[in-house]
Amino acid sequence: ERAKLFETTLTAIIEMVQRATLCLVALAMLASHVQGRVSTIRAEMTEYESRLQSSHPECTAIYRVTLEPRFTVQGNDLSMLPTHGTDTSIPSSDPRYDNFLDFRAKGQRTFGANYVGHPFPDDPAKQAAARARHSVTALTEVTATPNGFQRDNLRQYHAVCVELRGVYGRWIEIMAESLQPDQQLCVTDWNRPAMAENVFQESCGNGNLYTCRESTNDVNSDGSVQDNMAIKFFCRDSCDDPDFEFFWRIAASQEKPIRLADGSWQQPDGENWCGMRTGDDFPSSLLEPYPENYEEPLVFDERLVSSASTTGTSALATVLAACVASLFALRAL
Repeated sequence: ERAKLFETTLTAIIEMVQRATLCLVALAMLASHVQGRVSTIRAEMTEYESRLQSSHPECTAIYRVTLEPRFTVQGNDLSMLPTHGTDTSIPSSDPRYDNFLDFRAKGQRTFGANYVGHPFPDDPAKQAAARARHSVTALTEVTATPNGFQRDNLRQYHAVCVELRGVYGRWIEIMAESLQPDQQLCVTDWNRPAMAENVFQESCGNGNLYTCRESTNDVNSDGSVQDNMAIKFFCRDSCDDPDFEFFWRIAASQEKPIRLADGSWQQPDGENWCGMRTGDDFPSSLLEPYPENYEEPLVFDERLVSSASTTGTSALATVLAACVASLFALRAL
C-alpha cells in the first residue's frame, strides 16, 4: 500500500511540475509578445505609468517594426502584419512577382497570402457572429490585423511610438484609422534631433490619416545614415475622447530591384511609388456597402472596444492564476 501511495504521489508531483513549467513558458511568451514582425518594446500602459518611465515618458506603448515581403499589401511593398480579410498573395504569374527579385535570389518564393476569412476561418460561430453584425472577423476579433493594421489605444497628451527597421533608401506609407468617426490622428518623426537638413515631418487627419514620404533616417556621428527611423502617433487638437482606439499600418516601397555590377541589389528611386498606391485600404474598406434606407449595424461592438485594452492583461492574469494554483497544489502534496 505504501509503495502504491508513493507511486501515486510521485506521479502527481511530476504532473504538477510539468504544469508549472508550461506556465512559465506561457508567461515568457506573453512577456515578449511578438506578433508578425511587430515586437513590443513597451507594453501598453496608462499615461500615469508612462510618466514614471526613465525614458520616453511621452510613449504609452513602444513597438519595433521590421517590414517584410511576406506581409506585402499591394505587391510593391514590404509591410508588417498578416492582411486579415484580404487576399494579397502574389503568384509567380503576376508581373509584380519581379518586384521581389532580390528576395527570390535569397531563396524566398512566397509573397503575401490569402487571408480572406481570417482570423478563425474555420470557426463557424465566430464567422456567424461577424456576419450577424454585417462585418468580418478581421474587424470583430480584437486579435485581428485587418488589411495588415495593428489595433492600439491612443491616450490624450501621449503617443504610440514606433521604431522602423530596414527602411533606408525607401519611401514610407503611413496609414491610421480611428474607430470613432472624425477623431483626429497625427503622426510625426520621433526620437531623433530635428535638423535643418532632416526636419520633422508631421501629418494629421480626421477619422483616418494617410501620408506617403521618403524615409527620414538617423545620421551617425561619422555622417553615415542608419537603416532605421522612428515615428509616433498622437492627437494634437480636437481630441474629443481622452482615450480612443485606432488602427495603424506602415509599408515601405519594394519595386523591381536593380542588379549592380558587384552582384548586389539596389532599390530604384521610389519617387513615383506613392502615386502607385491605392491609399484607400483602411480597415473599414473591408465592410460591404450598406443598402439604401438600411439602419447602420453595430460594426465595432462596444464590448470588443472596451475589452481590447485589457486583452493582454486578462490573458496574463489567467496564466498567473493557473501558475499559482499549480504551485499550491504542488505544495499540498
